Amino acid sequence: MKIRNYFSFFLFFTLPLLANESGSFLAGMAKKDITGPPVGVMFWGYAREDQTGMGIQTRQYARALVIEDKATQKPFAYVTAEVGGIPFEIQREVVSKLQKEVDPNFHLGNVLLNASHTHSGPAGHFHYSEISFYSTQFYGDSYVVLRDGIFEAIKEAYQKRKPAELKIGKTYVKDAGVNRSLSAYMANPESERNLYPDNIDKEMVQLNVFVGGKPIGFVNWYGVHPTNITFDNRLISSDNKGIASLLAEKEAFKNGDPSFVAIFAQANEGDVSPNLNLDNTGPGKDIYDSSFIIGKRQFLASQEILKSNGKTLKGGLQFAHTFIDMSKHPVRSEFSGTGKTEYTCPSAYGYAFAAGSTEEGGGHWLFHEGMTEKNRKFYIDWIAKFMLQSPSEELRECQKPKAVLFPMGETKPLPSLPQILPYGIVLVGDLSILVLPHEVTTMSSRRLKKEVQVVMKDKISEIVLSGLTNDFSGYITTPEEYSTQNYEGGHTLYGSQSLNALRQEFFRMSSDLVRGIEFSKSSVSNPMPLDLSDRIHPLKLPDSEIVSEKPKQVLKQNVGVYKKGDQVVCQVNAVSPNIGYPKVTSYLWLEKKVGTDWNRVKSDADFDTKFVFHKPGFFDKGIGKLDLIWESSDTDAEGEYRLVHEGIYLSSDLKKNPYRVECPSFRLQ
Repeated sequence: MKIRNYFSFFLFFTLPLLANESGSFLAGMAKKDITGPPVGVMFWGYAREDQTGMGIQTRQYARALVIEDKATQKPFAYVTAEVGGIPFEIQREVVSKLQKEVDPNFHLGNVLLNASHTHSGPAGHFHYSEISFYSTQFYGDSYVVLRDGIFEAIKEAYQKRKPAELKIGKTYVKDAGVNRSLSAYMANPESERNLYPDNIDKEMVQLNVFVGGKPIGFVNWYGVHPTNITFDNRLISSDNKGIASLLAEKEAFKNGDPSFVAIFAQANEGDVSPNLNLDNTGPGKDIYDSSFIIGKRQFLASQEILKSNGKTLKGGLQFAHTFIDMSKHPVRSEFSGTGKTEYTCPSAYGYAFAAGSTEEGGGHWLFHEGMTEKNRKFYIDWIAKFMLQSPSEELRECQKPKAVLFPMGETKPLPSLPQILPYGIVLVGDLSILVLPHEVTTMSSRRLKKEVQVVMKDKISEIVLSGLTNDFSGYITTPEEYSTQNYEGGHTLYGSQSLNALRQEFFRMSSDLVRGIEFSKSSVSNPMPLDLSDRIHPLKLPDSEIVSEKPKQVLKQNVGVYKKGDQVVCQVNAVSPNIGYPKVTSYLWLEKKVGTDWNRVKSDADFDTKFVFHKPGFFDKGIGKLDLIWESSDTDAEGEYRLVHEGIYLSSDLKKNPYRVECPSFRLQ
């Protein structure tokens, strides 16, 4: 009896300690390759038909964090995929698959698919493609790679989940962004601008995930465009956000953790450029160097947060989610700013959209930023009518002072852009994540966060904005910024009341969460986005069915000896990389000789390698040329190396066969 009493006494005092040790959450992280077709597909972002792929600088990944509330068994998945934007159709299909194969408690409100917004990834995965400036093609093969890669990343992270401690930290990122639309920002009230120390948000907020006392990864939010890699580039690249992830994961690998996952999520980057010179050039010697520098600055900030103690998140998971028809949403007088109910508008691109951002290289020569309704040109309106259709007078009036170029929301039988869009709030303990499918400007983000903070008060301690999440639908600017019709205002699709409509709805969702009203798997979403899956027409990837002999020739050999810091180049015969897509895991390998063995040390996923494919000529019988490039550095080890190309060719009997071409070995000293 005495022993039993001692044992009961021991359990009474130690069980709370054990419970505290294991924390409130389970968590797991994973990443999967989602690289698009390397050649021949228009890149998404700059809307330039002449910018099609020729190779790879870095591969694209989907990185996932899955959290489970131990008390309620609610799951939450957060993914950042290294693409320009993620259509709602992918979220819908991923959620459906998760419910069937992983956990029925996943739903549209607790699966967040964030796009890093790189402008150097292939397009072709949006259902709204019949009339699109980003790509009019839809490629089923690459759509499946993106969708299934995201799903597999979430599934693996879910399977890896273990008792975890979540810690939140923050710091300022130095010299990684600049406001590219300062004249629009300055249109906001001076009294409001004076509340903030800068015209961009330089703070990075990071959620660190610890299992067994060791970090397994993190997700952070910092808003900056991945546009160091400009529209002159023809190589797939994850740009500065991807570089930051690779650097963080490389650092963890050096410390003995090969499975570390570093998610550099996109936030309120709407008016933030990484090209610090504001003339489409960054701080580096070229676009790739600038991308590395801006990525490294984000990486260094993330390491500072990771090494600090941080604040442990307590509490569980809560979700608010809604769909809004942004083509005609009423904005009540207390939010509209006009003293009466106003409405958002069917989506429309403005003249200023076609102008592009001057600081990022600009757009069409017929247009310039700042063009409003007063600057309309009859010949431009006539060309736009010929290309699509003229806007109604009601739309012109609703969108003022925007000079409407293309009335995407008025096309028949269906709008040419989504009108019904997803929004939400996720609470992870006392961290609040605002979910939007837009590129949100600095001041717009501040107003939205303030709306939520006022309602939730002490319920939250940190608040972040997850832009470009669960769909893509242009920009959100303040009404004052909209009035200037810089590029961002011209690309604010639903009119000057867009931000006010979202302030109203985020106020409502916040109020619901405070009252305990939550979105769950049994919640009904109404209205729902259109399902266009029966209207798309998948195309074959360019140059994916070219018959040839087996490539085997080295065309231009590298030299025998290099110094650290030299560029190594070897050119070989190759067929179109699209023939082997997506089965080829790497088209380029750097191998190092160890004893009598050749070990793979780098691939086309590394930021210091590139390959460039040159299409075959008429008399080349389907065999082109491929440049293998390695930028060595002072940190690379001395030794004997070789560059290798691997691919798949289509033989005359229509069978796909692997091939390998080895360049001569060389010495790095």
